[in-house]
Amino acid sequence: MKKVGLVLLFVFILTIAGTTGVGAVVPGYEDSISYKKIADYTLEFLEYNGERGTATFSIFDDPDLTDDEVIEKTLKGVWTTNQKHIHRITHVNGVPIENTKWAKYGGVIQHVGGNYQFPDDPIPQTPVAAEVTVFINGKQVEFPDQKPIIIQGRTMVPIRAVFEHPDVQAEVKWNEEERTVTATDRSGKTIVFRIGENNYRVKTGLNEELKYSDVAPVIENSRTLLPLRALSESLDFQVDWIEDERKVEIKEKPGNKRKLLPPEEWAAYLRGGNA
Repeated sequence: MKKVGLVLLFVFILTIAGTTGVGAVVPGYEDSISYKKIADYTLEFLEYNGERGTATFSIFDDPDLTDDEVIEKTLKGVWTTNQKHIHRITHVNGVPIENTKWAKYGGVIQHVGGNYQFPDDPIPQTPVAAEVTVFINGKQVEFPDQKPIIIQGRTMVPIRAVFEHPDVQAEVKWNEEERTVTATDRSGKTIVFRIGENNYRVKTGLNEELKYSDVAPVIENSRTLLPLRALSESLDFQVDWIEDERKVEIKEKPGNKRKLLPPEEWAAYLRGGNA
Protein backbone atom coordinates (compact mmCIF):
# COMPACT_ATOMS: atom_id res chain seq x y z
CA MET A 1 0.00 0.00 0.00
CA LYS A 2 2.89 2.32 0.86
CA LYS A 3 4.48 1.73 -2.55
CA VAL A 4 1.19 2.50 -4.31
CA GLY A 5 0.93 5.79 -2.42
CA LEU A 6 4.42 6.80 -3.52
CA VAL A 7 3.63 5.97 -7.13
CA LEU A 8 0.43 8.03 -7.02
CA LEU A 9 2.35 10.96 -5.52
CA PHE A 10 4.94 10.73 -8.27
CA VAL A 11 2.22 10.66 -10.93
CA PHE A 12 0.55 13.68 -9.30
CA ILE A 13 3.80 15.68 -9.42
CA LEU A 14 4.32 14.76 -13.07
CA THR A 15 0.75 15.83 -13.83
CA ILE A 16 1.23 19.20 -12.14
CA ALA A 17 4.52 19.72 -13.98
CA GLY A 18 2.84 18.85 -17.27
CA THR A 19 -0.02 21.30 -16.77
CA THR A 20 1.98 24.22 -15.38
CA GLY A 21 5.11 23.97 -17.49
CA VAL A 22 8.68 22.90 -16.86
CA GLY A 23 10.21 24.66 -13.85
CA ALA A 24 6.85 25.65 -12.39
CA VAL A 25 6.43 25.56 -8.62
CA VAL A 26 4.27 22.78 -7.20
CA PRO A 27 1.32 24.24 -5.25
CA GLY A 28 2.11 24.39 -1.54
CA TYR A 29 5.87 24.79 -2.14
CA GLU A 30 5.88 28.42 -3.32
CA ASP A 31 7.90 29.59 -0.29
CA SER A 32 10.50 26.82 -0.38
CA ILE A 33 14.15 27.89 -0.48
CA SER A 34 16.41 26.60 -3.22
CA TYR A 35 20.08 26.21 -2.43
CA LYS A 36 22.91 26.68 -4.88
CA LYS A 37 26.14 24.76 -5.01
CA ILE A 38 29.12 26.90 -3.93
CA ALA A 39 31.93 24.34 -3.80
CA ASP A 40 32.82 20.69 -3.62
CA TYR A 41 35.40 18.65 -1.74
CA THR A 42 36.95 15.24 -2.26
CA LEU A 43 37.51 12.65 0.45
CA GLU A 44 39.85 9.71 0.53
CA PHE A 45 38.37 6.87 2.57
CA LEU A 46 38.54 3.19 3.38
CA GLU A 47 36.01 1.09 1.47
CA TYR A 48 34.28 -1.93 3.00
CA ASN A 49 36.68 -4.29 1.21
CA GLY A 50 39.66 -2.51 2.76
CA GLU A 51 40.72 -0.73 -0.42
CA ARG A 52 41.33 2.98 -0.89
CA GLY A 53 38.44 4.94 -2.37
CA THR A 54 37.61 8.58 -3.17
CA ALA A 55 34.37 10.51 -3.55
CA THR A 56 33.45 14.14 -4.22
CA PHE A 57 30.65 15.91 -2.36
CA SER A 58 28.89 19.20 -3.00
CA ILE A 59 28.65 22.11 -0.57
CA PHE A 60 25.54 24.29 -0.80
CA ASP A 61 25.06 27.87 0.35
CA ASP A 62 23.41 28.88 3.60
CA PRO A 63 21.44 32.16 3.77
CA ASP A 64 22.74 32.79 7.29
CA LEU A 65 26.45 32.32 6.46
CA THR A 66 28.97 33.54 3.92
CA ASP A 67 30.21 31.01 1.37
CA ASP A 68 33.59 30.82 3.11
CA GLU A 69 31.90 30.22 6.46
CA VAL A 70 29.87 27.36 4.98
CA ILE A 71 32.97 25.75 3.47
CA GLU A 72 34.88 26.20 6.73
CA LYS A 73 32.04 24.63 8.72
CA THR A 74 31.81 21.68 6.32
CA LEU A 75 35.53 20.89 6.27
CA LYS A 76 35.82 21.31 10.03
CA GLY A 77 32.91 18.90 10.41
CA VAL A 78 34.80 16.25 8.43
CA TRP A 79 37.73 16.63 10.82
CA THR A 80 35.72 16.51 14.04
CA THR A 81 33.01 13.86 13.51
CA ASN A 82 35.52 11.02 14.09
CA GLN A 83 34.27 8.91 11.18
CA LYS A 84 37.18 6.48 11.12
CA HIS A 85 36.63 5.31 7.54
CA ILE A 86 37.57 8.84 6.37
CA HIS A 87 41.31 9.14 5.79
CA ARG A 88 41.72 12.73 4.60
CA ILE A 89 40.34 15.59 2.51
CA THR A 90 42.30 15.71 -0.74
CA HIS A 91 40.78 18.49 -2.88
CA VAL A 92 38.53 21.54 -2.72
CA ASN A 93 36.98 22.51 -6.07
CA GLY A 94 39.37 20.10 -7.78
CA VAL A 95 42.47 21.82 -6.35
CA PRO A 96 44.76 19.91 -3.94
CA ILE A 97 43.73 21.16 -0.52
CA GLU A 98 47.29 22.10 0.45
CA ASN A 99 47.22 24.68 -2.35
CA THR A 100 44.01 26.33 -1.13
CA LYS A 101 43.07 28.65 1.72
CA TRP A 102 41.77 25.52 3.48
CA ALA A 103 45.24 23.94 3.76
CA LYS A 104 44.87 23.60 7.54
CA TYR A 105 42.37 20.79 6.86
CA GLY A 106 44.92 18.87 4.80
CA GLY A 107 46.88 15.87 6.00
CA VAL A 108 45.67 12.63 7.54
CA ILE A 109 42.77 13.16 9.95
CA GLN A 110 43.72 12.12 13.46
CA HIS A 111 40.85 10.06 14.87
CA VAL A 112 40.20 9.59 18.55
CA GLY A 113 41.39 6.12 19.43
CA GLY A 114 43.91 5.94 16.59
CA ASN A 115 43.95 5.75 12.79
CA TYR A 116 43.70 2.89 10.35
CA GLN A 117 46.49 2.59 7.82
CA PHE A 118 46.36 1.89 4.11
CA PRO A 119 48.56 -1.01 2.98
CA ASP A 120 50.70 1.29 0.82
CA ASP A 121 51.12 4.00 3.48
CA PRO A 122 54.72 4.47 4.59
CA ILE A 123 55.47 2.75 7.88
CA PRO A 124 56.02 5.42 10.56
CA GLN A 125 59.55 5.54 11.90
CA THR A 126 59.80 4.42 15.51
CA PRO A 127 60.67 7.33 17.80
CA VAL A 128 64.11 7.08 19.39
CA ALA A 129 64.93 8.64 22.76
CA ALA A 130 67.32 11.51 22.19
CA GLU A 131 70.32 11.97 24.42
CA VAL A 132 70.43 15.70 23.76
CA THR A 133 70.45 18.81 25.90
CA VAL A 134 68.59 21.99 25.04
CA PHE A 135 69.67 25.48 26.12
CA ILE A 136 67.78 28.76 25.76
CA ASN A 137 70.02 31.82 26.05
CA GLY A 138 72.55 29.66 27.90
CA LYS A 139 70.02 28.18 30.37
CA GLN A 140 69.43 24.43 30.21
CA VAL A 141 65.83 23.36 29.66
CA GLU A 142 64.54 20.69 32.01
CA PHE A 143 62.30 17.91 30.67
CA PRO A 144 60.95 16.25 33.83
CA ASP A 145 58.51 13.65 32.47
CA GLN A 146 59.16 13.31 28.73
CA LYS A 147 62.60 13.56 27.18
CA PRO A 148 63.21 14.75 23.61
CA ILE A 149 62.96 12.07 20.92
CA ILE A 150 64.29 11.74 17.37
CA ILE A 151 61.88 11.15 14.46
CA GLN A 152 63.24 11.03 10.90
CA GLY A 153 66.37 12.79 12.07
CA ARG A 154 64.48 15.66 13.73
CA THR A 155 64.65 16.50 17.43
CA MET A 156 61.13 16.56 18.91
CA VAL A 157 60.58 18.24 22.28
CA PRO A 158 57.63 18.74 24.67
CA ILE A 159 56.12 22.06 23.65
CA ARG A 160 55.46 23.53 27.09
CA ALA A 161 59.02 23.07 28.31
CA VAL A 162 60.30 25.31 25.51
CA PHE A 163 57.43 27.71 24.74
CA GLU A 164 56.65 28.47 28.40
CA HIS A 165 60.32 28.89 29.33
CA PRO A 166 60.97 32.24 31.12
CA ASP A 167 63.11 33.42 28.19
CA VAL A 168 60.35 32.65 25.64
CA GLN A 169 57.07 33.26 27.49
CA ALA A 170 54.56 31.88 25.00
CA GLU A 171 51.38 30.60 26.64
CA VAL A 172 50.33 27.14 25.39
CA LYS A 173 46.73 25.95 24.98
CA TRP A 174 45.44 22.53 23.85
CA ASN A 175 42.19 22.07 21.92
CA GLU A 176 41.05 18.47 22.32
CA GLU A 177 38.24 18.74 19.76
CA GLU A 178 40.47 20.04 16.96
CA ARG A 179 43.66 18.36 18.27
CA THR A 180 45.57 21.62 17.94
CA VAL A 181 48.22 23.27 20.06
CA THR A 182 48.28 27.07 20.14
CA ALA A 183 51.14 29.11 21.56
CA THR A 184 50.92 32.89 21.90
CA ASP A 185 53.85 35.02 23.03
CA ARG A 186 53.57 38.32 24.86
CA SER A 187 53.70 40.31 21.62
CA GLY A 188 50.54 38.54 20.42
CA LYS A 189 52.28 36.36 17.84
CA THR A 190 50.49 33.01 17.62
CA ILE A 191 51.61 29.63 16.29
CA VAL A 192 49.08 26.85 15.69
CA PHE A 193 50.12 23.21 15.23
CA ARG A 194 47.80 20.26 14.60
CA ILE A 195 48.75 16.75 15.70
CA GLY A 196 49.76 14.64 12.71
CA GLU A 197 49.74 17.58 10.28
CA ASN A 198 52.89 18.98 8.66
CA ASN A 199 51.41 22.39 7.92
CA TYR A 200 51.31 24.92 10.74
CA ARG A 201 50.16 28.53 10.94
CA VAL A 202 51.95 31.61 12.22
CA LYS A 203 49.74 34.63 12.93
CA THR A 204 51.07 38.13 13.48
CA GLY A 205 48.32 40.72 13.84
CA LEU A 206 46.02 40.37 10.83
CA ASN A 207 48.61 38.45 8.82
CA GLU A 208 48.64 34.66 8.72
CA GLU A 209 51.42 32.59 7.16
CA LEU A 210 51.22 28.88 6.40
CA LYS A 211 54.49 27.03 7.04
CA TYR A 212 55.61 23.43 6.60
CA SER A 213 57.59 21.05 8.77
CA ASP A 214 58.87 17.76 7.34
CA VAL A 215 57.95 16.02 10.61
CA ALA A 216 54.47 16.46 12.08
CA PRO A 217 53.73 16.96 15.80
CA VAL A 218 53.04 13.79 17.79
CA ILE A 219 51.73 12.80 21.20
CA GLU A 220 54.07 10.69 23.31
CA ASN A 221 53.25 9.66 26.91
CA SER A 222 50.37 12.19 26.93
CA ARG A 223 52.77 15.01 26.01
CA THR A 224 52.67 16.99 22.77
CA LEU A 225 56.02 16.96 20.99
CA LEU A 226 56.93 19.31 18.17
CA PRO A 227 59.95 19.69 15.88
CA LEU A 228 62.34 21.87 17.86
CA ARG A 229 63.59 23.91 14.91
CA ALA A 230 60.11 24.73 13.57
CA LEU A 231 58.94 25.49 17.09
CA SER A 232 61.80 27.90 17.82
CA GLU A 233 62.20 29.58 14.45
CA SER A 234 58.48 30.36 14.32
CA LEU A 235 59.11 32.72 17.25
CA ASP A 236 62.20 34.26 15.61
CA PHE A 237 64.85 32.49 17.66
CA GLN A 238 68.16 31.31 16.24
CA VAL A 239 68.59 27.53 16.57
CA ASP A 240 72.01 25.82 16.39
CA TRP A 241 72.88 22.12 16.65
CA ILE A 242 76.30 21.29 18.16
CA GLU A 243 76.96 17.79 16.88
CA ASP A 244 79.95 16.79 19.02
CA GLU A 245 78.11 17.79 22.20
CA ARG A 246 74.65 16.65 21.03
CA LYS A 247 73.40 20.01 22.20
CA VAL A 248 70.78 22.42 20.86
CA GLU A 249 71.33 26.12 21.50
CA ILE A 250 68.37 28.47 21.14
CA LYS A 251 69.34 32.11 21.23
CA GLU A 252 67.70 35.47 20.84
CA LYS A 253 68.61 36.96 17.47
CA PRO A 254 70.86 40.04 17.66
CA GLY A 255 68.85 43.24 17.98
CA ASN A 256 65.59 41.45 18.83
CA LYS A 257 63.94 42.88 21.95
CA ARG A 258 61.43 40.41 23.33
CA LYS A 259 58.62 41.60 25.59
CA LEU A 260 59.08 39.56 28.78
CA LEU A 261 57.82 39.61 32.34
CA PRO A 262 60.20 39.04 35.25
CA PRO A 263 60.50 35.26 35.75
CA GLU A 264 58.53 35.23 39.02
CA GLU A 265 55.66 37.23 37.44
CA TRP A 266 55.61 34.89 34.44
CA ALA A 267 55.41 31.86 36.76
CA ALA A 268 52.51 33.52 38.60
CA TYR A 269 50.76 34.23 35.28
CA LEU A 270 50.99 30.57 34.26
CA ARG A 271 49.55 29.57 37.64
CA GLY A 272 46.58 31.85 37.02
CA GLY A 273 47.85 34.96 38.75
CA ASN A 274 47.18 38.53 37.72
CA ALA A 275 50.54 39.37 36.18
